[in-house]
Amino acid sequence: MKDLLKKYLDSGISRRQLMRGLSAVGVSGVAAKTLADSFAPTPAMAQAAAPGGTDGIREVKGNGGMLYMQQLKSAGVKYMFFNPSTGDAPFYDAAVDVPEIQLIKGIQEGAVVAMADGYARLSGNVGVAHIANVGLPNGMTQLVNSWKDQIPVLLTVAAFGTETAGRDYAQDYDHQEPMLQPITKWFWVAESTAGIADVTRRALKFATTPPSGPVFLSIPDDLLKAQATAQVYDKKLFSVPMRIRPDQKDTEAVAKMLIEAKNPLITVGDEVTMCQAEMEVLQLAELLGIPVAGQGGQGNWSKPFPTKHPLFIGAFVRNMRFPGPVDVHFNIGDQGAEKQMQGTTLISMRRDPTGLARAWPVNMPLVSDIKLGVADIITAVKAMATKEKLKQIADGRAGRAGEYSAGMAKLRQAMATDKDAGSGNSINMVRLGVELEKGLEKDTIYVSDCDSGRSMDPFLAWGGADKSYISTGPNILGWGVAAAMGAKLARPDRPVVSCVGDGSFMFGGPQPLWSQSRYKAPVTNIVVNNMSYNNERNRIWTFIAGQQFKTGKDMTCYNGSPDVNHAKASEAFGVEAEVVIEPGKIQDALGRAKRANIEGRPYLLDIHVDRAGVGAASEWYPPFSIADMRTRKV
Repeated sequence: MKDLLKKYLDSGISRRQLMRGLSAVGVSGVAAKTLADSFAPTPAMAQAAAPGGTDGIREVKGNGGMLYMQQLKSAGVKYMFFNPSTGDAPFYDAAVDVPEIQLIKGIQEGAVVAMADGYARLSGNVGVAHIANVGLPNGMTQLVNSWKDQIPVLLTVAAFGTETAGRDYAQDYDHQEPMLQPITKWFWVAESTAGIADVTRRALKFATTPPSGPVFLSIPDDLLKAQATAQVYDKKLFSVPMRIRPDQKDTEAVAKMLIEAKNPLITVGDEVTMCQAEMEVLQLAELLGIPVAGQGGQGNWSKPFPTKHPLFIGAFVRNMRFPGPVDVHFNIGDQGAEKQMQGTTLISMRRDPTGLARAWPVNMPLVSDIKLGVADIITAVKAMATKEKLKQIADGRAGRAGEYSAGMAKLRQAMATDKDAGSGNSINMVRLGVELEKGLEKDTIYVSDCDSGRSMDPFLAWGGADKSYISTGPNILGWGVAAAMGAKLARPDRPVVSCVGDGSFMFGGPQPLWSQSRYKAPVTNIVVNNMSYNNERNRIWTFIAGQQFKTGKDMTCYNGSPDVNHAKASEAFGVEAEVVIEPGKIQDALGRAKRANIEGRPYLLDIHVDRAGVGAASEWYPPFSIADMRTRKV
């Protein structure tokens, strides 16, 4: 589908050909027409349509770096996350005269991309990242998160010049741009200095047009240095909101099925968050008393439905103990929950037509903006039944769901107050979850790529009036600390907590702490430290049950020896920190972190937790010493 849209934007195909192509990939006639109508005109058409031919268009003279920065400015970009290299100088020289764009420096390319990603998730704006040409593979590690989760990121490099590319210079390598193809919506190479502003505009358009995602722009460094004149465009001339409504007959059909269902289920995913449709989904669920599941484990990066609501029944699995055999399954914005259950009618509403019905067949697919689509279904439901009838339906369904969710709440409470979780000299994940729920503010933005930490997620309240949960679907480690920096930039007035495992903290390195320190970002960083890739070992030993399991020898996942003191590493970057070993000291430590944040400083807690699961007690690892290999005695 993206090939069709690119050809249309590049004037390679007509509107009629676009409509035919969209129809061929399964987009309904109404949705295809909306898509075609909503795409912004070409720059020439926009200029002709604007009053006086100049509204939102400026002519800029300068080198390629200035043309790029001026187009970012016109597009409303406020921040550029970067790590410098020599060939990038024209960008940063231009930044001297473009104070509207604040430069945010990271000291490793992966951290730069993760900061841009975290900013984009929380702000809804494109995250602009610029990294060194030769450091591109470092940045790509974190771009996978942006790609899988459809986060709008523009990643730019200053490539080798047009006259030197391909001559095998020291830092040159072939096929750089196609290398990004599997993890971007599209990629471009600027072909002239005069065209840099326009190709930047196109990159921003593709990144932000739903379904959004990362794009890559390569600009040869000789084009950055050369002078040219070009037009730059206000983002209103190329922004495409894509607020598509479903067909009225479809919404009425869905409303009828939800009303008449014997045992319906709603599942929710990240597209609810992207479309800011949380309230509409909650209203629909309460209107019909339908239990809601989803947002559990890998594959989701947000929790859009309040997890303490009586209708929320936990993570979605294909064969759920409750509510039992489902006859109508309404999936709202979650590709991972788009699974056929035996004897079930599957309705799936997605804003992404390429993901809709991709993995499983869908009885009724709907392409729609989630907020508008769910609102239309609510309207249709209210038109089909009286308030009394709807209350009767909702009360019966909600009663069963409430009993189940109350039982699960009692089970969690029992686990939290168990003597092994509530006392003792060490901290397990349940106790840590309980303490965080007690100590964190209700409006906290909680940013996590902690694999082990997902086991404590059920003990905290998410969504609605409670904390916002931000993670990644693919769970690429090394993202959390840097992403929290971007999140704080997007939401400076809300508390931001980064929670990562010790493996993730070492994987990504403590480099993002340098940025937090320099830019005075008051973030609380929590390292859940079990000196192990704990969940990885659990999966390997449990699911594979090979020689490591049989012999009790952990060949891969123990991270102790040396036992890293992450608090000392943090202090080296100018971020205050402390180690927390005893459960009774967690609240005081959180209080000190909170006070530092209030005063405008980041803080880090290195919290030691128990390893859990099969093989957890072992600290064995394959012994080996390079020092013992020496044959020369000194």
